[in-house]
Amino acid sequence: MTRRVGIFGGMFDPVHHGHMAVARHAVEYLNLDQLLLIPCKLPGHRGLPAASGEQRLRMLELAAADDPRIAVDPIELSSEGVSYTVHTLARLRRRLPDARLVLVLGIDAFLGLPGWRDPERLFRMAHVLVIARRNLPMDYHMAGRLGGAMAQDPEQLFSGKAGRVLLSPEPAMDASSTATRERLAEGRRAPLPGTVLAYIREQGLYRGENT
Repeated sequence: MTRRVGIFGGMFDPVHHGHMAVARHAVEYLNLDQLLLIPCKLPGHRGLPAASGEQRLRMLELAAADDPRIAVDPIELSSEGVSYTVHTLARLRRRLPDARLVLVLGIDAFLGLPGWRDPERLFRMAHVLVIARRNLPMDYHMAGRLGGAMAQDPEQLFSGKAGRVLLSPEPAMDASSTATRERLAEGRRAPLPGTVLAYIREQGLYRGENT
């Protein structure tokens, strides 16, 4: 049976309960064999992260340690320059030539795809799972404009090697990295795995001067 591999990238600055809820939801909803959490090295659309790549990688490893289906991949941290998803997918496609790859995106990121580098090429290498969010309507014609097609369910999504898009329900847990950093800077409780919070305190991350 062809392996199903999810790809969930982001700054993860820091990784929080919302990220992990999306990751676990994608694994269960799509019956993935594996989901790769990929921390971005240099974003092309926002400022630099407060934590280093090595620190964000370690936080992801701690957050994912209890689920063997979720792995952390440093592929972007080892690359040069800005982290473009299309380049990451090309490298993963060479590494996993027979796998069904599926990119996990929040609906806000999906709606911004036309502004990404080579979005049409992205659809030739992977499927896309779009995570719904309250108050953001889905653009059901986006896939067609970029050379893809909407799928009705996970089985139809994986019926081809790439190019299909599936809209998923929103997981129950929601949080944002910005709000999490603010809470940490103010010394308030933040929606973080316990091991990640302990590491943040050990490293002195996200104090007022680092946010």
